[in-house]
Amino acid sequence: MATKKTRIESRAPTRIDLAGGTLDIWPLYLFLKDPLTINLGIDLFAEATLEESAPATGEPRILLRSADQNIELALAPDELATVQAPPALELHLKLLRYFARDKTIWTDLALSTRARSPAGAGLGGSSTLSIAIIGALATWARGKPIDPARDGEDFIEIVRDVETTVIQVPAGMQDYYGAMFGGLQSLQWGHGSHRHEWLPDTTLARLEERLLLFYSGQSRNSGINNWALFKSFIDEGKSAGAVASEVRAKFERINQATHRLQDALAREDWRDAGQAIAEEWATRRTLAQGITTPEIDRAFEVARTLVPDSAGKVCGAGGGGCFFIYVPNPADKERVQKAVTEAGARHLGFRVSPRGLDVRRA
Repeated sequence: MATKKTRIESRAPTRIDLAGGTLDIWPLYLFLKDPLTINLGIDLFAEATLEESAPATGEPRILLRSADQNIELALAPDELATVQAPPALELHLKLLRYFARDKTIWTDLALSTRARSPAGAGLGGSSTLSIAIIGALATWARGKPIDPARDGEDFIEIVRDVETTVIQVPAGMQDYYGAMFGGLQSLQWGHGSHRHEWLPDTTLARLEERLLLFYSGQSRNSGINNWALFKSFIDEGKSAGAVASEVRAKFERINQATHRLQDALAREDWRDAGQAIAEEWATRRTLAQGITTPEIDRAFEVARTLVPDSAGKVCGAGGGGCFFIYVPNPADKERVQKAVTEAGARHLGFRVSPRGLDVRRA
């Protein structure tokens, strides 16, 4: 039996995108004025575990496993460059290839992952899983854990490029920042570099008191939805006229609402924060057909009937998955939760995650 040499445990938080999603896709943000995204790290973690041990049979083996998808792939190190992985393990394989480029001496290696958020939830689960995986693989390859404060953004670029080859469409940036850094972040997209800032932990806790997260029961494909919006935005740049500027004008309004939300959160003006979220969603839901669903619209209507100044938004690219409801007064939270659950949505309890990627040797 193999003797265990190394066990590395890595986890990263998923995120609720409060406002400004889709603005984080290159090069869309280059065409907007002061593009901004605001997201919140939550404890529906993606987890990766890497175990390294002496070869059990004399020949080293690699095992890749997705626990929540109940699928695994076994291979020899010399098959790493050529083997084809099933879709649920393609990300694992490509990230391992990247970090094993200079590996010459192999032991048995097992990389296993688990996602705590539902599949297709719109919480950035795939990107968060990528960050958790590189937390484990980079620690294995370099012999020391990633320090997000020092080199987190460098690793975000690696993960973005690798994941883009998996999803085959341009990848947004905000999910990686949410997973790497956690907390309540203001993400400002720029030329050549980006800036992220945290709002105070006190604001984080007070916001948590006002947020409810639900799963609609319908999985969605964020890559396909984002690609439709991306293509519309770029195609309009090649055209002229009032109709051609419609999508870009909507993106500008989303950006303006996001800036309003940032200002409201900084002042802890909870009523204005709700109005900013409502403004963002009122524009976003018109970007393309299928962003919202009858079930999600019904949940928002149930909440507004109880609390007229409540607000809600679909998480991620829409078309199903998760959505959140915001209530300015925490005293309204319980009855809104009960009513929306009775209307058919599944409530997902969460706690905010003030910190991002966490890697430990066990």
